[in-house]
Formats: sequence, structure tokens, C-alpha cells
Amino acid sequence: MWSVVLLHAALLAAAPSSKDFIATTTVTPELRASLARDYEIVVVAQPHQGDAWSRLARRVTGDAGRWKEIAGYNSAGPNLAPDQLVRVPFQLLRPEFQRQIIVSLFPRDRVTAAGWRHLVIGGGIEGESLWNIAAWFTGNGSNYAAIRKANPAQGLSTRKGDVIVVPTELLTSAFRGKREMEGQNAASTAAEIRESADDPAQHTAAHEDASEAAVVEAVPVGQPSLSYDRESAIPYAVYRLQKDEALYSSVVIRFTGRVYSNDVFDVVDHIVKFNGISDVTKLPVGYPVRIPMDLLLPEYLPSDDPTRMAAEASKLASSKLAKRTRAKNLGGVWVILDAGHGGRDVGTIHDDVAEASYVYDVTCRLKRALEKKSAARVWMTTESKSQEYDPVDDDEIEPESDHVVLTTPRYKLDDPVVGVNLRWYLANSIFRRAMKNSVPPGKVIFISVHADSLHPSLRGAMAYIPGERYVQGSYWKSADVYLARAEVREKPVVTHSEKESLFAEGVSRDLAESVISSFEEAGLKTHPFGPVRGYVVRDGREWVPAVIRYNLVPTRLLLETCNLGNRNDRALMKTKKYREEIAQAIYRGIVSFFEERRTVEQRVASRE
Repeated sequence: MWSVVLLHAALLAAAPSSKDFIATTTVTPELRASLARDYEIVVVAQPHQGDAWSRLARRVTGDAGRWKEIAGYNSAGPNLAPDQLVRVPFQLLRPEFQRQIIVSLFPRDRVTAAGWRHLVIGGGIEGESLWNIAAWFTGNGSNYAAIRKANPAQGLSTRKGDVIVVPTELLTSAFRGKREMEGQNAASTAAEIRESADDPAQHTAAHEDASEAAVVEAVPVGQPSLSYDRESAIPYAVYRLQKDEALYSSVVIRFTGRVYSNDVFDVVDHIVKFNGISDVTKLPVGYPVRIPMDLLLPEYLPSDDPTRMAAEASKLASSKLAKRTRAKNLGGVWVILDAGHGGRDVGTIHDDVAEASYVYDVTCRLKRALEKKSAARVWMTTESKSQEYDPVDDDEIEPESDHVVLTTPRYKLDDPVVGVNLRWYLANSIFRRAMKNSVPPGKVIFISVHADSLHPSLRGAMAYIPGERYVQGSYWKSADVYLARAEVREKPVVTHSEKESLFAEGVSRDLAESVISSFEEAGLKTHPFGPVRGYVVRDGREWVPAVIRYNLVPTRLLLETCNLGNRNDRALMKTKKYREEIAQAIYRGIVSFFEERRTVEQRVASRE
């Protein structure tokens, strides 16, 4: 074991003793961190035999290219000596290392709904400065002012025992989120069951039963670090498992974007075979999981990968085109609401919770909120003839099958495919009507409300928007059932140009992020990995749902309000209180989308 004296002797002008540090922790066998008396976190790495700066940088920061920063920080040349103790800036460390260091040095720190709760330990009369606290948790010491606003009784200096809350929106990825467990570590329950099941139908049921019984809830902890081997016959990325992480949630769901149970199980099996894992229940902390790069989401590919670069370029272009229209109290705004499924199509169903009935109730509640609280004009695409638009005053809802699409003439929802296509034709007709009434295109929005059926480890809301590369082109329907409707005959063919598609992706992402943020601010669960997505990944295929793919309304999204495949989400959805909370969160997200943007300081101040 290294001693504190040995670790720091080569790095500081005077060799310190253990008295120069308030606390010290071992991060890995090669990495140690200490809290100095001046409240600086000192991190020192021991190079491996034959190490190079780039390899050391990759291990401790996740990015080999940062070696020059580390070498410069140590006033060192390009050659790394094996006996050279290396000091590493805290801000450059992998997020998981940063979090481990903070939790070890400040064991009474924890995550709360408001943000990171830091207990000052100090070493004398005074404790850590707000500047240092801001630097550790937000990556920028100048954020001390926003932290002080969030803690109005706090002075510029701190004393031992002071409690400082760093608001969630200021935190770096390393300190966001909280890991929760619904049982013991079931990292590989799914794969283990699948290996023992011969019949596909049986092992699917077994997976679902096991996941319900004991599942690690998918919760992100910081921005994960990957390394890559592109010279292998099958190029792959490497992720090292952290404490309490499950192969399905921490690797497959996070890095590949798979969210549906069968897709998750398929990829888990693939990765198990690719890594030659014999017992997935005994993977140690730090196990290097190899993930074939063709399975990765674009954002997890190497920074110079053409697929990632193209995705980032598209996102940047769409963001530049996205110009929001402002509207006080939603004045002049047209909101088109679509309750998913309906009629003979109940959507997903779990424990008698039928998606169509419950999301219709949420949509009716949202309609009521918009009409009572704002000046928006609200349009619905469907109606229940028996319920009309009155929210159900009971927790549990009896399934209704009398929904119709409000086209001219109306369509009884017998065929779900026809029903979906008539919804976007109806939305397009409403949009054209808005244009004829001189309503700016930016003041029309479309939201389709659903409840998903995903892997049981997932909880919360997620939103799908029309990804630019999936919606370009022309589309039409010519069957008699369509041409019998006036809305279809108005303009049977719809066309999206590249510029229109980029604009739609940008403004739709802005609305989706506003709604998702509203959920989070209300304490409602959201999808832990990428809650706003430009396409669906299912059965090995990428696509955009038709109701927003062919839609002409630029600002449009499909909102999955929760995961009915998760028993906690399901139980909440069966209460009218939660359905009302969802409706109010969507309402506030819409209002926020049309409001002027607020600065971080303003958002923090609004919570005081």
C-alpha cells in the first residue's frame, strides 16, 4: 500500500505528512485521492510498468487525448517514467471516479430531490469554500453564486457542519441520479433464465416473472466512460461495470438504446456470448464488458466515427433552425391532443391496466387544464361517445371501446392502422385551418399521449420526436376508407423537405425537453437514459411512429407517460391523483415551452 507521504512527496515542494490532509481514500490500486487542509482535492496516479501518457489518461479520464493536459499539469515531458507519480486534476477524472472520491471523502453526502446535499466537514474554524464546492460538483467555481442563491442563509465561507444543497440543474453528470434497488443484485437474472429455457414463449414469460420479482431499477450515475478497440475483427467498446450495476440496465439499455424486453434479452445474450461470460451473476466490479460497436447508439461511438459525426451534425443543424414562438399564457396557441389507441385497440395491457383507457383519461385532464388555465385553443383527435371528455373520478378505469376519430365523417376505431393514419390526416387538416386563420406555425403543437410497455427495470416518461432522417419524403394513403374522409381529400399527399424535417426535429426536441423537465421538477419519474429520442428501436429496426412521422405540424411529439411494464409505474397509473399529476406536468411543460427562457440563477431563485 502506498503511504500518503510517498504519494505526494514527488508532487509537492515540501514532503507532507498525513497531518496535511483531512481525509484520504483509495480509488483503485493505482489511484488515490486526499482532501488537503486548504480544501483542495489532490488526486495522484501511479503509472503501470511501461505505461504511456495516453494509456494512463484513458484509464483515469476515459479519453486518451487528455494526456497533454495531465502532462502539462505535472510540468512533465512527453515520456512517462514508471516511477513518476502523476497528479490528476479532479475535473478531468472519469465521472464514476469523481463520485467515488466525493462519497469516500464526504461519507455523509447524499442525493436528494433538490440536488446534491453536501455536509461540510472542515478541519478547523472554517470549512470548504463555496468556490471549491462549486468546482467539485458543477465543474466551475464561478457557479458559487447560484449555489449561494439556492442556500440563502449561507455565507461565502462555510463552517464545519454546514449543509449545502447544490441544485440538480447545476450538477455535472457524476452527481446526478440515485441508485435504487428493488431486490438483491439481479444483474443477470434475464440471461440466466433464458439459458435454461428451451421454448421462446416460456423464456419470455420467465424473464418477465423474474424481472417483476427482483430487478435493479435502471438509474444513471454520471456520464459513463468507454474505451474502444477498432482494430479487432469485430470493433468493440469496453465499459467497466461499477458497483451494483446490472448487465441489462447499465450496459444494454444505456448504450444500445434497447428498451423493449425481448430486444434487451436478445442483446444481453449476444453480449454474453461475445464476452464468453459463463456466469453472468458473478461479474465483479470493474469487469470489462465488450460491446460490439454496431450495437451502440451514435452518441456512444468514438467522437470521430462517421455515424456519430453525422448524428451530431444533424442535431446541431436542427437546433440552429429551431426558433420558438413566444406566447404569454398560451395566447393564440392551438394545441392538438391525441390519446393513443382506443376502440378495439386497447394498446398494451398489464394486470387489467389497459393503455387506451388510462391515457384517454390523462388527455382529458390535460384538455381541462389547458382550457381552464390558459388562453390556448384545444383540439382532440378522438372521443369516447360515452365518456366524452370528462375525466374519470375513480382510481381504476373500466375499458371503453367506443372511441372514434373525429374526421368527417367520424371513424369508429375498428382498425388500429387506419385509426393512426386518420389521426395525422386530421392533425394536418387542423394545422391548415390554423394557417388560414393566420396562426403562426410555431403556435401550433401536437402531442400524442401513450403509456409504454418496456423492460421492467425502466420507469417514467419518455418522448419521441420526428428525427430528421426518418421523416423526409412524400407519403399518402389511397384506400377507400381514407378517401371517404374530407381531411384526406383536402391533401392526400404530404411532403417533408430536408429543411422542414430539420426544423421539426429541433422545435419538437425543445418542446419534448420542456415537458420532460416539467416531469422531473414535479418529482415524476422519467426514462433514465435519453428520455427524448428521435426514433424508436424495436426488433432491430429504427423508425418514427406514423402519427408524428407523417404529421405536418412542425412541433410534435409522442409522449410515453410511464412504463406499464413496471409494477410501480402501473400502480401509480391506477390512481386518479397520479394521472392528474401527469396532466399538470404536461401542461406546465407546454407553458414553459412558450415562455421566455430563464437563466440557471433564475430557476434556482424560483425554488427559494
